[in-house]
Amino acid sequence: MVTLNPSQWQKINDIVLNIYSKTDIYNMRLDFLREVKELIPFDKSFFDLGYKKNAKVVFFDPVTETVNDKYLNSYFKVYESVDVMFWFFSQNESNIYRETDYVPSATLGMSLFYNEWMLPQNIRYSMGSKVAQDDILYGSVNLWRGEDKGDFTDEEIEILKVLNEHLSLYFHNRYPNGIRRSDDNDYSDTLRHLYNLTARESEIVELIYQGLTSKQIAERIYISENTVKKHTYNIFKKMKVSNRSQIIKIVHGFSTTSVENLSNEQLRKLHDCKR
Repeated sequence: MVTLNPSQWQKINDIVLNIYSKTDIYNMRLDFLREVKELIPFDKSFFDLGYKKNAKVVFFDPVTETVNDKYLNSYFKVYESVDVMFWFFSQNESNIYRETDYVPSATLGMSLFYNEWMLPQNIRYSMGSKVAQDDILYGSVNLWRGEDKGDFTDEEIEILKVLNEHLSLYFHNRYPNGIRRSDDNDYSDTLRHLYNLTARESEIVELIYQGLTSKQIAERIYISENTVKKHTYNIFKKMKVSNRSQIIKIVHGFSTTSVENLSNEQLRKLHDCKR
């Protein structure tokens, strides 16, 4: 039996409190990854949303600060189906996985996923969780780290297990019937595809919508103010706007409508961006 120490429990309690205090599931997920890293060191991670469609699972709208756009996009476009742990999310037995508990080292080493997606990023071990309640899937937490840091420990598995129970309850309380791409909470994913925004640009759009200044955004996501301004300039060009008020108006429109209610022109652009 794994026993956690008082300092670990204190940090767990802080993370849990922060989960339940968030109304925005985009920033809740980003904050969760930032905070859990203090308890479970990792090199790469993302936290996506998901749902079951018949016998299959569908994941979308990943948030990350450690996987660059090239690898994040290629994961969902090419490698998701060959991820050695993708099968796990259609099972009902457990909500927590450690890859080495299921996949022999030799099998992983021969896999396309490891050689083309993990190895180029210098990552070797993975663990994660299926965020689900009463057989309703809400998303997944995925963590990877390099050979030098060693495999994830039983203690780290226990920490994620405790936190995942609260993540699952958080989503269940807010979305008892599950989440779909067309839900009004999915506007960040829709905007990203519609305007071809990068993950970082999408994050900055959300912070602009919250009313943060460039300086406040820089402090929030740990980059320089000049870098924020460069991203904002690119956002203006992509969204064809000239000021922040126009961005806020666009985001507000998407945050209060579903994909099914987009105009024909918006749907055409969205389709073009996804091709």
